[in-house]
Amino acid sequence: MSDTEQHVGTTGDGMAHGNVVSGNVEGIVVQAHTVEGGVNITVPERNAVVPRQVPTFIPAFVGRRAELEKLTAALDETIGAGMVVVSAVEGSAGIGKTTLALYWARKYSDRFPDGQLYVNLAGFDPTSEPMEPAVAVRGFLDAFEIPPSRIPASLDAQAALYRSIVAQRRMLIVLDNCRDSAQVRPLLPGGTSCMVIVTSRSRLEGLIAREGARRLVLGLLSLEEARTLLASRIGDDRVEAEPSAAAELIELCARLPLALSIVASRTAGSAKLRLADVVAELRDRRARLAELDLGEVEVNVQAVFSWSYRALTPEAARLFRLIGLHPGLDISTPAAAALAGLSAARVKALIRELGNAHLIEELEPGRYQFHDLLRVYALDRALAEEDTGAGKAAVTRMLDFYLHSAFAADRQLYPHREPITPAVPDTPVEPRRFTDYDEAMAWLTTEYLNLIAAVEYTIEERLDRYTWQLTWSMSTFMDRQLHWRDWTANTEKAIEAANRLGDREAAARMTCNLGHAYAQRERTPAALELAGHAREIFHELGEEVYEAHAYHSMCWMLGRQGRYVEGLEMGKNALALHRRNHSRFGQAEALNTVGWLYGLVGEYEQNLTCCVEALALLKEMGQRHSIAFTLDHIGDAYRHLGRPVEAMKYHREAVELFHQVGMAFEEATAVAHLGDAALSANDHAEAVNAWGRGHKIFVQLERSEAKELQEKIDALPKTD
Repeated sequence: MSDTEQHVGTTGDGMAHGNVVSGNVEGIVVQAHTVEGGVNITVPERNAVVPRQVPTFIPAFVGRRAELEKLTAALDETIGAGMVVVSAVEGSAGIGKTTLALYWARKYSDRFPDGQLYVNLAGFDPTSEPMEPAVAVRGFLDAFEIPPSRIPASLDAQAALYRSIVAQRRMLIVLDNCRDSAQVRPLLPGGTSCMVIVTSRSRLEGLIAREGARRLVLGLLSLEEARTLLASRIGDDRVEAEPSAAAELIELCARLPLALSIVASRTAGSAKLRLADVVAELRDRRARLAELDLGEVEVNVQAVFSWSYRALTPEAARLFRLIGLHPGLDISTPAAAALAGLSAARVKALIRELGNAHLIEELEPGRYQFHDLLRVYALDRALAEEDTGAGKAAVTRMLDFYLHSAFAADRQLYPHREPITPAVPDTPVEPRRFTDYDEAMAWLTTEYLNLIAAVEYTIEERLDRYTWQLTWSMSTFMDRQLHWRDWTANTEKAIEAANRLGDREAAARMTCNLGHAYAQRERTPAALELAGHAREIFHELGEEVYEAHAYHSMCWMLGRQGRYVEGLEMGKNALALHRRNHSRFGQAEALNTVGWLYGLVGEYEQNLTCCVEALALLKEMGQRHSIAFTLDHIGDAYRHLGRPVEAMKYHREAVELFHQVGMAFEEATAVAHLGDAALSANDHAEAVNAWGRGHKIFVQLERSEAKELQEKIDALPKTD
């Protein structure tokens, strides 16, 4: 075989096609014919034609520095290694893939002396099918001015001829908007001196696995990049004149380049149009997509999203729509499975399809999110295409998943709390199950914003049972993690929901909860009134255990108000009712609080007796946070009884347990008591260390106790 003749293996079935083409192109023989097992091509070493097909890039290109550097690094690699490098630029619709590729191609055009080839493969075109590889190959051959009579008929032969022509050239090939790996594979060049940039909304797994393509995934613009893009289109002065409106506008556009460009184009066309006016139009979530439309399909965000959406399988498209009904900012695989009424395994496969189409982003293994505009589009599709009943059923399954999962988590956090009875779902769901405290706490921490969003949804839709039961199931977590404002707001709505249901017991339980939330926010008089009202309802209903809990809450609140004698009376009432009802955990908690109040009135032996009895009961039950309270109160008793070293031991154990269960306020309180015991033991260094630690936590929590600890530190004599 001569230097200008190459044998290229077939990409099809390896059959002989019997097609022979020969002739003279610009004075040099070009011959292509298929043979058994391959295609023989005879081509010139150098054709005089130098294609320059890359379209003009957008002059206002901004940002993407890291991505541009990766493309340049790939270019340098082709020079150093003498190989074809394929960079697969992927990302969602409107993210700027084509703009990036064309900008880079134009910037480095001088690095490709033999020219550039470009084709829009129309992989997601709304009006036509994706371009056949044969059409693209033929277009490339036309770019080299190969006469039609000299072009072979079969795709294999045409692709072989194309590869042979570019094999010895230093060229850039841009394959834009491809559907999948199969569409671009026949368009990859031969030889070792070319670079290929492929853009796609799909994950080109095959191209990466088989051809070793480098994946370059475009995400949303950074805030600074988005601001720069907006300013480049409408002017720095307008952005600087309305900084708050500009910032909100960027977020409403989800930092999506296409959306920002559309808004900028509309705004730049009218010097009198304020950014605040544009923001006001975009705030309506359901009208937002209509506003992001310049009247042409390529500059219509909704239309651009639709091209990717229509390429999905029906089952994946349904999941996309249903996730649009989810009220939270992200979603887990189990929650998505509940929404869809499918197994987790099936949902994983469908989410993989959505991810491959860049219609959803994986935040971390098993957790996914839309950017804001895709979320709006998914909801829009759900409202337009989902049957009303099917949509409601999906949301109900999701709420049941969150309710029963949160309830199961609460049982780990506070297993001896008097439980509610969540309603059995109409359609079975698979809620999360938890083996221990830490697993439950981790899930609640991860899902907290989704749970809050779910509660807000139920409030808006008047789904009253879910409102109060979800709020109840989150109460322990919100208390221990100091989400007291959320706890207050949701519990106020939960009481209204329970009253609408006519469920007096639920209303009373939530009223007692609200009292506790108020007390944590130092609104003790109002808290005491709420607890008293709840106690009256429980008494009327004959619910003695709940009445005892209300008495216990009042005991604690009165103690915090400094009304120790009244608090003791309430605590003794709680203890009596719990004993009458054989509630061991209730007795333990009441004994602990009564012991605490005995200490506050100076009866330290009684303090110690009650708390030691409580500790024995609690250790049988393994309730760590209650044990921690009791250890702290025993430490106080020992300190006042003149045994500070023993006191310090109990306070340290309390601090450690509070830290383990994530109760920061209580940890700060116990560490402050440790400082008091250290002072009694004349260990000033330990006292200052403990008070300083407690002060830091109280400052973070914006609590008034911080001032008291600072005064204690300041009162100690300074030492060198």
